Amino acid sequence: MTVAFPTASASAASDTTLRELAAKEGILIGSGATNPNYLDEPQFGETLAKQFNSLSPENELKWSFVQPRKDDFEFAGLDKLVKFAEDHDMTVKGHGLISGCCNPDYVTQTTDPHELRAVMKTHFNTIMDRYHGKMDRWDVVTEPFSTFGGTGLVKNDFYKVLGPDYIAEAFRIAHAADPDAKLFINESLVEFYPEKRQELYDLVAGLVADGVPIDGVGFEMHETQAGPEPGVITQMAKSYQALGLDVAITELDVHTYDVDQQTQIYGDVMAEALAAGIRDISFWGFTDKHAYTWLPGAKPLMFDEEYNPKPAYYATRDALRNFVSAPSAPGAGTLTNTSGWTNGLHDGNYKVTMHLWHGTQGSFYRLYENGKLVSARVPDTVSGTSQSVETTFKDKANGTYVYRAELINSKGTTATNTTTVTVTDAAPGKPVVSHDNWDNDGAFTTTANLWWGTNATSYTFLLDGAVVGEGSLTAHTPNAQSAKVTLSGVAKGKHSLKAVLTNAKGSTESDPVQVTVN
Repeated sequence: MTVAFPTASASAASDTTLRELAAKEGILIGSGATNPNYLDEPQFGETLAKQFNSLSPENELKWSFVQPRKDDFEFAGLDKLVKFAEDHDMTVKGHGLISGCCNPDYVTQTTDPHELRAVMKTHFNTIMDRYHGKMDRWDVVTEPFSTFGGTGLVKNDFYKVLGPDYIAEAFRIAHAADPDAKLFINESLVEFYPEKRQELYDLVAGLVADGVPIDGVGFEMHETQAGPEPGVITQMAKSYQALGLDVAITELDVHTYDVDQQTQIYGDVMAEALAAGIRDISFWGFTDKHAYTWLPGAKPLMFDEEYNPKPAYYATRDALRNFVSAPSAPGAGTLTNTSGWTNGLHDGNYKVTMHLWHGTQGSFYRLYENGKLVSARVPDTVSGTSQSVETTFKDKANGTYVYRAELINSKGTTATNTTTVTVTDAAPGKPVVSHDNWDNDGAFTTTANLWWGTNATSYTFLLDGAVVGEGSLTAHTPNAQSAKVTLSGVAKGKHSLKAVLTNAKGSTESDPVQVTVN
């Protein structure tokens, strides 16, 4: 995606805030990693309340913090967060009922399944009863899979005693403790690792199929020196929405040394998430004064240590504004393609362009090829309300490709027309073979000429089916190509000579020519 974002030249305090923009469409915009001690800083509390309508604790709900001893709960920190949220009309998400870390000895040393279930019930019931109606959604299980994916569930303290069904049991216990709360599973790095993405989906789809009371999936989105591939957020969100689940972004931050890259990633993630129907987006904190990073020296959050907004803040805010401020659904864009325009060949190299000439702008664009999402990005604004997006395709194989696109904003999704590309010339054009064996002596030069069509990158000459010459060619379509090989000592008789031209998309044979040697 490529879109220009404003620099941090204006004060966030004097402009529309994230919270004000989110309120236009009922979007939850939150700050996680909220340590209750940070609220003692006036600037922290002021910025938190002004910019966000939701918060979640940093560690205070993890087991060792909230119930360090079997019969001892410590609620002071959580109570402080809840009181702040109530005073500032914010929601609170309960983050981390079960996680891979921070479990006290009486949990880790429990080996009897019945006893561990009883411990879980006491823990869940006590906490969720205390905050019933005050914490409206919960991360019941956080990071159940190994960090980089492809190796299955982590063998944590709960898995070791209850097996993989501990996840389903945790959701059932949580639902019994608070039937009104929304219950989420929360996972990291699924946007980067396809194997882990599939593992999470298979787990969640199985929970749904088994009637487990799960309401949603949270993507953490800790981006490190790169953003997700465009379209991945959309694909993930749609897959879970198809199961009837909510989708949230729960811990967004961007760890990089490049300010421009950080700005772009924040804006891109925000724009695609909103267009994908995600209405619950939380950041893992907001000020670099209280940031944690595994990239030494990185500043991953939207405000600096002095609570000044960074370019990342403006990118985030503009993506939110562009989505929610539309007066109506986008106008209808027009799709065109350039297949055959450059040299008359339908060779698999072309552009598909969307133009929106009139009507309300879209905040996001999606392009589908034969029903599959192939491009997802913020559209470029040309002038006034006009928008355009150009997508380049190279080296497509022979076949038919039907393209359709969508423009999205908070008021709806508008489809374009379809445009069809038929690729017929991806493989080389058909060569014509000749030779100069006019004296029939068995020593001659044979030539393969390609007068028209897609160029080749290599050639092969065959005499009676046996290879007698081969080499490489430089493709420079639509110019002609030529290849030669000199033969000698060809046996007497009638021989069949042909040439084969090859490129990455296939091979094309010439018609055979006869060579007579006397």
